Amino acid sequence: ALDHEPGAEGSFLADPVIEAIFGWQPADQTMGDLAGELLHPRLVQALENAHTQGLAEDYRFPRRRHPYAHQLRSWQLLREIDRVLSLLITSGTGSGKTECFLVAILDDLILELERRQGHPLIGVRALFLYPLNALIKSQQDRLVAWSEPFHGQVRFCLYNGDTPQEAPTTWQCQVPDRKTLRAEPPPILVTNATMLEYLLVRSEDRPILDQSQGHLRWIVID
Repeated sequence: ALDHEPGAEGSFLADPVIEAIFGWQPADQTMGDLAGELLHPRLVQALENAHTQGLAEDYRFPRRRHPYAHQLRSWQLLREIDRVLSLLITSGTGSGKTECFLVAILDDLILELERRQGHPLIGVRALFLYPLNALIKSQQDRLVAWSEPFHGQVRFCLYNGDTPQEAPTTWQCQVPDRKTLRAEPPPILVTNATMLEYLLVRSEDRPILDQSQGHLRWIVID
């Protein structure tokens, strides 16, 4: 906007005015309301206590928080995994798109753990594909915050060209190296298209496929 009439002496452009985008619509229910109704109570507790893993508060979902309406709708649809074959999530930056699918997947894994009476989940159930290594690595803190409360029963691996052959374990929930990945594939595998292609053709990665046979039910392209 011009401070004076165009062409007037001393006219200049004023500082830009940035209008806030519309707020994302919150759901009527809180996370506490969803515990035992839509989401497993253990998951709701893990989301609330995520900050106790020594990580930032960014990934904490208090029981009193109202999720966004589009997050709740995604969880409702993905609970019907036998009926819903795919879900496309398009929303703005900062609107919690990752939570739309990751919370539903963790809930599904916890339900399976319950059916298996706590026996570890061996074999990939959820395959996450990202185009860049930086995006793969960016998921680590969130996955640790939400998976570590299950004491190694819900595990994940970030598999890219930098994944070492062997490495010490920092978190119970994270598979840190290729040796462990091949010996006991976790239910969540985060990788890229190139590594997936290698995984499908390399003989040393064959144990991952063999132990995941019949288990894969989630594919995320982010």
